[in-house]
Amino acid sequence: MSMIPQLMLPLLLAATAALADAHQVITRTSDGRTIDLPELTAQATGSDLVLIGESHDIKSHHEMELAVIRALWDRKLPLAIGLEMMQTDTQQQLDDWTEGRIEESQLRQVFTANWSDYEMYRDIFLFAREHRIPMIAMNVPREIVSKVAHHGFASLTTEEKQGLPKGTSCDINNPNTRVLLKTFRRIASHRAAGQMFTNFCEAQTLRNSGMALNIARYHGKHPDRKIVGLTGIWHAVRNAIPEQLSRNGSKLDCLVILLETPEAPAGTFEADSADYLIDM
Repeated sequence: MSMIPQLMLPLLLAATAALADAHQVITRTSDGRTIDLPELTAQATGSDLVLIGESHDIKSHHEMELAVIRALWDRKLPLAIGLEMMQTDTQQQLDDWTEGRIEESQLRQVFTANWSDYEMYRDIFLFAREHRIPMIAMNVPREIVSKVAHHGFASLTTEEKQGLPKGTSCDINNPNTRVLLKTFRRIASHRAAGQMFTNFCEAQTLRNSGMALNIARYHGKHPDRKIVGLTGIWHAVRNAIPEQLSRNGSKLDCLVILLETPEAPAGTFEADSADYLIDM
């Protein structure tokens, strides 16, 4: 390689990074001001939990999640990464991954049994392993959520309820619930929407309360670690996991970041749904 191309390479990399940043508009909801990623991560350093709401199938969302994680790590903060994508019964495999005890092919197999599109999350898993950052399997087992979605929380047996938050109901007065109901009615008839939506809502609430419980449990054991939680948008809004944390008496300081999409633009959310909105 000649000297000129060698000198140009850092400039080209910087220009590429700047071009990527140009497509991201970070808005602080408290005052509507546009800020940059360093300012966002500086604010995040004061929170126990940084909750990022994503659209699972958008690659740029996962790139932004990793950018936030990397920026916090660069500040020498002890971190843990919480994952909606992994059910609690896979915690041992996550521990084995971050500690270097299993190969990527084994992790991929575990992930695929829980979720889809491993490649979307691959760089986050690799970063966690490289830096030995613990990962938390936050989600409630799929078969439990599925049973609630079809038959309601009351259908669970005493054994199935073990380890779950006590009592789960659909709070129709919750602004998040009202938005979900509007969406649900678009895909179901009004006649079917009643009990079907109640069960669906209870399943969503169970996910929220279950993930909140698992976050609180981890923080109780590791209070020195800042948790970066990665979930779908509707689990990250303040009326979801953060509210469930508060209901359970948790004192965690939570910062919420929502990654916008054409399907969920800024106007979709209540004013107090998040601390920051990122238009990708």
